[in-house]
This record gives sequence, C-alpha cells and structure tokens, in this order.
Amino acid sequence: MSWGEVIDMKLKRFLPVLLVLLAVICSAAAFAYSRERTPEHALSELAAGIEARDYERVARYADLQAIVTASYDESTIILCHDIERLSRMYPQDWFFRHDTAFMTKYMADRRDSDLALIQSSIRLLLTGETPITRQEGEARWIADETAKFLQEYDAQVAKVETEGNSAIATIAIKGHDSAYGKLAPELTLKVALEEQADGHWKAVRVSNVKELFYPVVDGIENYWTMQGWQ
Repeated sequence: MSWGEVIDMKLKRFLPVLLVLLAVICSAAAFAYSRERTPEHALSELAAGIEARDYERVARYADLQAIVTASYDESTIILCHDIERLSRMYPQDWFFRHDTAFMTKYMADRRDSDLALIQSSIRLLLTGETPITRQEGEARWIADETAKFLQEYDAQVAKVETEGNSAIATIAIKGHDSAYGKLAPELTLKVALEEQADGHWKAVRVSNVKELFYPVVDGIENYWTMQGWQ
C-alpha cells in the first residue's frame, strides 16, 4: 500500500463524522406534534424524513450542502491548527504526525472530492440507490455505517431558542449500551435554523462544531480500534 493510499484510508475516519452529526439530529426522536412553520415542526419533519429515508423531505427542511460544507471547513481549520495537540493525544495514529502547513495544503487539495463523497453518502443513505461508480461504493460504505449509528443513538430536543427569523435547537444525544453507542455516549448538538421566504424553517448549520470536534474525534479513534484497523 502506498503512502497516499494509507493517508486516504486514515482520513476517511473524519467523513462519517459529518454524516452522523447531520443524521443523528433527527434519529427517530419522539418529537411532539407542533404547528407548521415553526423550528419545532422543521425538526419533526426532519426526523420523519430520516426515519422514512426520504431524501426530498429531508432536503426541504435541511440545507444539506450548507451544513456539510460549513461543518467540513470548520473541522478542517481545527484539525490543521491543532495537529500537534492531536498527535500528542493519539500518538499511535500517524495520520496526525504532520505539521499545520502540510495538513492545510492536503485538506485544501482534497476538499472538493471529500465534499462530493459526503453528499453522495447522504443521498445513498436516504434513497437506498445502488452504487454505480467506485466513489459511490465508498459512499455506500459510509452510508451503511451511518445507518448503524442511527440505530444505536437517541436524540431529544432539549430546547429551541427563537429570535426573529433565526433559531438554535439544542439536542441531547445519548448512545445505547452497545459497541457503537459507547463510542460517543453523550453529545450535545446545536443546530441553527432559519425561516425561509415561504414561512417554513430549515436547518442550515451545526453551530457548535468546535465543541463537538474532540469528543467526536475520540469516538472515531475508538471506532477504528473497534474495527481492528489501528
């Protein structure tokens, strides 16, 4: 295996993070009925869309491109800036044995292909389409792993704070007493929503990526160990 192939394999541990953050927002949580054109109704519709694997329904209530792109870019900034800290935390993982300059260029070079892979994974997760290309085969694997996470985590909306046409939903995520559920046993996810021109609300970004970064990276490191890949 070449150096580049090994790095690619290691880097893929970061891609499911964005998918899990998106999908677990609405992982079959028991939302109470809420009237239409409220943030709560948007969250309820997202939950239903995820559970039904209805891509169009999810896309109506979540700006998938904006969520993925912003989360990816913010995570990349933290990764590159904190690479030395990550190396000290996970000395067994030589993916972190680089400097900021290397990681900044490396992530910039692969940004477009990574974002395309994530979007393809979301589509396959929510449609069940059969992969055609090699990249879609990789995306299918990520989608299948995300589906496993969905089964092992519960999400509950703790509060929704609305101000004008913007809102922040705080979502408590808890893992089951299982191998997957123990990878990130408790997380607090904050999702920003915005009111659209037609009055319905849409999730537009994860607003606490920095807070989630290290707990999620730790869960991914444990995931790699669980799979016997480290």
